Amino acid sequence: MKREQLIAIRNLLNMKVRIRERIKELLQDENVKEYLELTKTEASILDSEDMQDIIQDVLDEFTITESNGIYVCTSASVDDYEIVYQDTNYYSREVPISSPNADHKIYFDIETDKPVRASKKDIQDFEKNNIVLNPHDTYINSNGYKEVKMDFISNAIKFGQARSKRMLLAKYPRI
Repeated sequence: MKREQLIAIRNLLNMKVRIRERIKELLQDENVKEYLELTKTEASILDSEDMQDIIQDVLDEFTITESNGIYVCTSASVDDYEIVYQDTNYYSREVPISSPNADHKIYFDIETDKPVRASKKDIQDFEKNNIVLNPHDTYINSNGYKEVKMDFISNAIKFGQARSKRMLLAKYPRI
């Protein structure tokens, strides 16, 4: 992401923290309590300390347009077939992300959320020319995509993008 986008995310994060703190204060006011009681509205207390939730809230309304080119491979599949008498049924089945036999792979950019689909002839070039992480070596739960994204964004907010990138590369295996 661009430096300006990271600054905007930090500012939005700080604003959301202040809003949650103000809501918490207002919920202590007797007039607000009476209003909620009269309207039969349940008060929802948003924790201003829950940074993961606040960051997710920020990311839901902020679009990152530039990327550091870090991807998570979320799916790998092979094309297969089954012959029964005169019928041939073709299908795809999931395989471990690290499988050398994969015919297709799907990668997601951890900043822009944009998918990249690669077929067998493009997989090797894509993985050689980009940073591709393989946290759990399985398609289940998108191979930890959201976990990696949240790690990168929260560390970028705290320490900057360069350090966050180094931390990701130290924590998660690459393909």
